[in-house]
Order: sequence, then structure tokens, then C-alpha cells
Amino acid sequence: MMTIKTPITSVLGVAFSLLLLGGCGGSSASAPAAVTPPTVVQPTPTTPVTQRYVDKIFDNVDRTSNVVFGSGARIGSPQILEMDIYTPRGDTETNRPVIILAFGGGFVSGFKRDPLITTLAIDFAQRGYVTASIDYRLFEPTPTTEDGANIGIIQAMHDMKAAIRFFREDAGGADTYGTRGDAIFVGGVSAGAIMASFSGALDMDDPLTDPVRDFLAANNGTDGNSSANTHISSDVQGVFSLSGAVSDFQWVDSNTAPIYAAHEEFDTVVPCKFSLNNDGFPLAGGCDMVPLARAAGVPAELYLVTGSDRHIGYSLSQYSEILKGASAFLAAQIPE
Repeated sequence: MMTIKTPITSVLGVAFSLLLLGGCGGSSASAPAAVTPPTVVQPTPTTPVTQRYVDKIFDNVDRTSNVVFGSGARIGSPQILEMDIYTPRGDTETNRPVIILAFGGGFVSGFKRDPLITTLAIDFAQRGYVTASIDYRLFEPTPTTEDGANIGIIQAMHDMKAAIRFFREDAGGADTYGTRGDAIFVGGVSAGAIMASFSGALDMDDPLTDPVRDFLAANNGTDGNSSANTHISSDVQGVFSLSGAVSDFQWVDSNTAPIYAAHEEFDTVVPCKFSLNNDGFPLAGGCDMVPLARAAGVPAELYLVTGSDRHIGYSLSQYSEILKGASAFLAAQIPE
């Protein structure tokens, strides 16, 4: 294992750096000369101007690179699973929630240093979270059936579950990263968000086809066997889904983890509402997951871009709103 701790600046690129900028303005006018304005005494603020885990309170972030958290079976040799871990520089808090993030790429391409997923990891770390960008197994081979697609996604989900166990085990032991085991969230973009949504929703009591159920039975159920510490829980306390979905909306029930979803209304790559995507596989995105979760009594929130038929086509201002909303939503799920 090679771990390299690297300082990361808050700006990764000119375009996305606009998310990190803000401004304010105002005006003033004097009272008429013949009138003495009353003295106004401002009350002492009772709440801070910024709120940890909601607002960005750290300028810079450190990255610990290529931390091994498991391995997954492949047709050839097993794939060693690595993650980059991001921590807010100068933070004195040692009991922090974790957000594990996964890149997009249709389960056929991508890596943990994807610029968008790296930017998200840094943004959440600036708000006080410990974040991780993980590698995971891609499709092998590319599936041609619905069962094959679900099994491939579940393999990737098993890798995410191993990352959850890594942090939960560390929090209960060496606590290298200053985290808490009762506040671990997962999220991602597109394929990564599908994997995260599976992680928060899928359980053995859900309706499953025989091939999918057989695969789960042979691979330690929904927890998987991508790491040796399978005695540790891989449950999550919340999901951040950026254009993600589940393949069966019936999986969203009272056992589903709280979910914050962002979606474009007429996305055809990962549909917001249950339908077949461009590859002919059924997916139910934020337009289904959030109402169903709420109906089951599970906290859920949807950021919907109405009228858009794009996939991950959010504007800079929309990204800013999504990240602030997701941060506040996840912060509300942290146990007291």
C-alpha cells in the first residue's frame, strides 16, 4: 500500500472554481438633515454565521492517495481496490462523518481521480466531512441482459460496501482519519450514483430475479466479500445521488437509507422516472426514489431540473445549490 498525503488547493479549474466564489452587496442612504435617526442596537448573534457540514469553512484540503481498502474477483487476477481520502486541513475535530463517492462512466470507464468526483470530494471536505473517492470494479464483460447489468452493478456496490467497512473499522480502532462509525454516507455521479442508490436501497427482502438472488447468496448477500472484515456492518446513514437510480423502484421502502437526489427531468441516460434507458435497461431515478422514500417515512429530498433532457448537464449555479442542499440534508442525518 502506498499512501501519499498531498495538500490540495480549493480550486481545481477555472470553470468549476466559480462554485467556490460568492459575493454580497448593499447600499446605504443618509437620513434627512433635520431628522436624527434612532440608535439601532444589533442583538448578539445566537448562531454562527457558518455551520459546519453545511457551509465551506475550510480553505484547503489534504489528500491521502491510493489507500487500499479491499480486492474484488476478476476473470484474471483480483482487482486491488484503492481510494483517495480527503480531509480538511487544520481541522481539530476528530469525530467527523464520512462521505464515500464514486465516479461515473456507465460502469465501463472512469477512475477515482475523475475531475468532477474529485471536485465533489474536495467541496464536501471543505465543509468538514472526511471524504473518499473510490475505485471499483467495472463491467466484465459488458452485460446484455437486465440480470447481467444488475449483477455487475451489485459487484461495484460490494466494493463500495467494503469502503464503508474500512472507515467503520478504522473509526472503532486506530481512528487514523478522525471519523465516526455511525455517520457514513455514500454518493456518486451517474453510474457511481446508481451504485450508491443500490447501497442504500437493496436488501435481501426486496423482489429479485433468481439469477440475482443466486449471485447474492454466493457472495455474502448485499454486503459482498470485497474485504475480509465482513463481520462489520456496511449499512449507510444516507445517500447522495447525482443523476443516479435503482433498477427496481420496489426496492425503495422503509428499509431504504435517507436520500438526497438531483436529477434532470427528461434524462434518457439515467431516467428520472422509471423507464428503459438508452441501452434498454430499466432504471428509476430521483423522480421515483424520493416520493417512494417519503411515502415510506424515509427522509428524502429531490433537486429537479425541470424541462432538461441532459445527463449531468447541471450549470455552475445548479451545482452550487445541489452541493449546499446535499450537505445540509446529510448533516441533518448525523446522529446527535
